[in-house]
Amino acid sequence: MGCPGTLRAVIIDHYDSYTNNILQLLQTTSTRDGLLYPHWSVAVIRFDQLSWNTFKENILPSLDAIILSPGPGNPNKDSDFGFNSRLINEANIPILGVCLGHQGIGTTFGAKISHAPNIKHGQICRISHKGAGVFRGLPQGFDGVRYNSLVLDPEELPEELDLAAWTYDPEDPSNKVVMGVQHRTRPIFGTQWHPESVCSAYGQQIINNFRDVVFDFWAGSSPWNNGTYRTIDVNASLPETILSYGTIIREASGGIQNCNLRNLQPVNAGSRPYYIKATSLGRGSAPHVIFDNVIRNISLDGEAWLDSARVHDSHSRNSYLAAATFSISYSTRSKMLSLYQQGRRLKHEILQISYWEWLDHLHTSIIQRNIDAVNPEYLDQKTEVGQPLLQLGLIGYLGYEMKRESLPGYIYKSANTGPDAHTLPDSQHMFASSVLHLDNYTGEWKLFSLIRRGCSDPIGDFISSSSPVGLSESEFESMLPHILDTFAAPPSPPHTISSPLPTFTGLDHEESYRKIIQEAQDAIRDGETYELTLTTKFTASTPDVDPFSLYLSLRERNPAPYSAYISFPIHETTILSSSPERFISIDSDGVAEMKPIKGTIAASPDKEEDERRKKHLATDVKEIAENLMIVDLIRSDLHNVSPSPTIKVPKLLHVESYETVHQLVTTIQSQIAPNVGGIKVLESCFPPGSMTGAPKLRSVQIIDRLEQNRERGVYSGSIGYLCASGTVDQSVVIRTIVKHGKKLELGAGGAITWLSEPDKEWNEVMVKANAVTTALPKGSCTAAAARDGEGGPKSQ
Repeated sequence: MGCPGTLRAVIIDHYDSYTNNILQLLQTTSTRDGLLYPHWSVAVIRFDQLSWNTFKENILPSLDAIILSPGPGNPNKDSDFGFNSRLINEANIPILGVCLGHQGIGTTFGAKISHAPNIKHGQICRISHKGAGVFRGLPQGFDGVRYNSLVLDPEELPEELDLAAWTYDPEDPSNKVVMGVQHRTRPIFGTQWHPESVCSAYGQQIINNFRDVVFDFWAGSSPWNNGTYRTIDVNASLPETILSYGTIIREASGGIQNCNLRNLQPVNAGSRPYYIKATSLGRGSAPHVIFDNVIRNISLDGEAWLDSARVHDSHSRNSYLAAATFSISYSTRSKMLSLYQQGRRLKHEILQISYWEWLDHLHTSIIQRNIDAVNPEYLDQKTEVGQPLLQLGLIGYLGYEMKRESLPGYIYKSANTGPDAHTLPDSQHMFASSVLHLDNYTGEWKLFSLIRRGCSDPIGDFISSSSPVGLSESEFESMLPHILDTFAAPPSPPHTISSPLPTFTGLDHEESYRKIIQEAQDAIRDGETYELTLTTKFTASTPDVDPFSLYLSLRERNPAPYSAYISFPIHETTILSSSPERFISIDSDGVAEMKPIKGTIAASPDKEEDERRKKHLATDVKEIAENLMIVDLIRSDLHNVSPSPTIKVPKLLHVESYETVHQLVTTIQSQIAPNVGGIKVLESCFPPGSMTGAPKLRSVQIIDRLEQNRERGVYSGSIGYLCASGTVDQSVVIRTIVKHGKKLELGAGGAITWLSEPDKEWNEVMVKANAVTTALPKGSCTAAAARDGEGGPKSQ
């Protein structure tokens, strides 16, 4: 059937982490008179943004169709479903409901909600149907991904609703489970499964069928139409009043027209106050020797070694060493921002805006806009899509508690309004105006230096600097011979040597953790969440040990592609990370890449057994479901910063092998929209979905309660750089020790699903912790207890 015109629609979002993926099914186009036009003009608005009266009077008259999103909870609760039951009852308009939206259609007309006979999250089922309405032309038994604990009772469907689609669980083939409904006299449809999931089939056809239904309805050619006629115009657009409520930024909300590569560098290149000079240094000593002799202790504001200790592929090809020119710290508890230079505090103020907004201004408007970066073509390294390079810029961490300012709908009430003198900042970054770069493939070193063209120093002015930021040409020329000499002649011993990592003791033991897992599964059973990433902590104390010597021990014990050593001496904070997981990167062309790890199994020295384990990992229903849930979440997150057609999954559920483990990894890529900076991208995707579960907001709220509002700190956040060129690379903070004052902390945890077995989950926590150091449960007296369990650790 033809589609002459552009339909105007809203997706009503219930704070679900998959809602935005529906947009990918609304990107179809047609041509008229040789011109391309979209089939849909769409905005995503949240169910609690407006009252029913406001929506009815100001929004509804301009709409041709409505899609009710998935979401956590129960449609019988106004706190979960809002005014949507009134909408379904009173609005004469085509409606498509997905998951929670589907259930809400049922309950609005009197259907009963019950627990699914077999709860399914991230699992594929076979969909059978009657072939009518949105199911027209679809084959029988196609794949659909389910994320649901609750279902409509097939024995209690009201007369108004027809059972349009169903499935039979493999566990009980005689038990029919409602997968779709259709109103008998109105254009209202529901799908229990998620057509927008990356592993669901025929999602596009379902939306195309819905479009045909909508067009027929307004054209008056449908029996559902009760005398309401409307012309559907080509290139029609939602009114500005509706678009202003949209949850997705304008730059990313467009379709095909917004897919062009962005220009990360402003157009006035060559006239900025600073430029970056790249100097080849040849081959030199091992990176830990260079760091020890060239970088360590030269700055009172901090030092960093982004260390690809385990060179696995191009993503871990490069290592970076830097000392801080100035540093930044921030606390969400007090909203206190502090800037330091040479150990002295330059600024100390309470922010009136979010820290994300302030950091975006610093990175985009003060740093990136004023610096001429080196053209990537002259960096002597061909990179893959999604693989960035650091020249110089901001290095540091965003702690998990930065969720308080990144998650829409999250409410945080701080009990502390005073200074945070004795607490760990939620974020710390250093600005590195010089960076040593090591190409781990070739062994070649390069120096990147920030050079001032004249007297102008806008970065220094912004931070109220006590000394200029960057070097003059003459200062650089005076400094360079010393650097060249250092690399020409290896530094003499003694060098720092590794010190044994201490034994850590847990805040939980098996019984206490089992209790939390049971509460998490109760929430899953009630439809409040699909997956929860629970964590716990292990602590130790080493007041007199050099943390760098501990890091050297860690990188020997557990080398990883995203290893890092970062020190912020002013707040007595040192991060010793051996993370294997990339959070997000943005390359020089604006291509973002995310690589969530969900599913890990220990490698075996026996080749036959090792192959068996890899095959098991690749086919394990529970591990695949965990990975898929986060993949769909990440796709939805990226819609907030990328045009929908650019979001791709080039590698789905791919087994990657390392020395000690095999991991189930998926690669997701997208093109960041024009004029969207790296900080905005991080904010839109933060915290990492692999550390929260899904849906993200509801999962975080439940985690707060289950973990007794215990702050995770740096753990579960991200570590990495924000380059002056606009590139970004951040890892997920797992397998990481954080030293704050005299105390050491190590976080570990795992994703809890309905299929989780509490004893195995605890064993996996202990396996993960012991991959980093010797870790004992609370109350344990022997290290043996930490090594009892066998099995495959997951990513946390």
